[in-house]
Amino acid sequence: MLKTSIEEIFLLYINEPCIVVGKHQNLLSEINLQYALENNIKLARRISGGGAVYQDLNNLNFSFIHNCFNLGQINFTKFTYPILEALREMGLDVAFSGRNDLLIDSKKISGNAMHIFKTRVLSHGTLLFGSDLNHLSAALKNSPEKYTDKSIKSVRSKVDNISNHMEYPKTIDEFKQTLFKIITTKLDNSYIQSIKEHEEELINQISKSKFETWEWVYGYSPKYLFQNTVHISNLSVKLELHVEKGFIKRIISNTNSTQIASFQYVFDVLLNTKHDYKSIVEILKEDSKINSLPYFNIEEFCMSLF
Repeated sequence: MLKTSIEEIFLLYINEPCIVVGKHQNLLSEINLQYALENNIKLARRISGGGAVYQDLNNLNFSFIHNCFNLGQINFTKFTYPILEALREMGLDVAFSGRNDLLIDSKKISGNAMHIFKTRVLSHGTLLFGSDLNHLSAALKNSPEKYTDKSIKSVRSKVDNISNHMEYPKTIDEFKQTLFKIITTKLDNSYIQSIKEHEEELINQISKSKFETWEWVYGYSPKYLFQNTVHISNLSVKLELHVEKGFIKRIISNTNSTQIASFQYVFDVLLNTKHDYKSIVEILKEDSKINSLPYFNIEEFCMSLF
């Protein structure tokens, strides 16, 4: 719709539990990978900038697609103002922050990002309505000290749910319908249009060919250095992974001791493999020599590589 239409579009939608990072972020440095895997939280990367966000079935997303022929007029305040105004009409004391966020009582309830394609602008954001904030906190609890790179870093903020500030309780569906009505009644010549079958097919095609691929979600991360102390056969090994386009290109470790020299084989196997937990586990488990190493827990070792 951004690239194939000239219409101005407003969308509201809800995603299943997921973490979505900005286009120029290092995915692994922004998330708690173990928590995401254990809780079946999907990982995704968007085409706009900004930081990482957690979404679940009680988070509402909005998108505006605008025509803008004067790119100098583009700003977050202008494009997000309809949302702020609608929330205020619902009796919520909402304000802009200095970081393109929406706040209630100084706590973030909405983060926003933007993408420009020629004279078309995608302005979109999240609305924390009744999300599980414990899951949000745990999913985004990262270890930045392990990663060295030039990626865009998320700025952590205190967050809250919109539902905690509403005078009368609403379900997220009721909230969505109210917000949609307020926004669309103020748009000139607005009308509701269902997604056509050929459009849905195109969306699915683009998703599978790009947005669901490992190369986009993981491999698009800028090159980085990962450092950690890993445990092999009851010994501690300092390890450095040099990663480019998601692949481990160089490994440096203090494996000079004859006591652990045999474990250099493990690192040799990992060279030029994807820096991806499931991929590494599979590769190591398929190697009979590695499986015969004493006191070597493959899953535990692999998780220490993130």
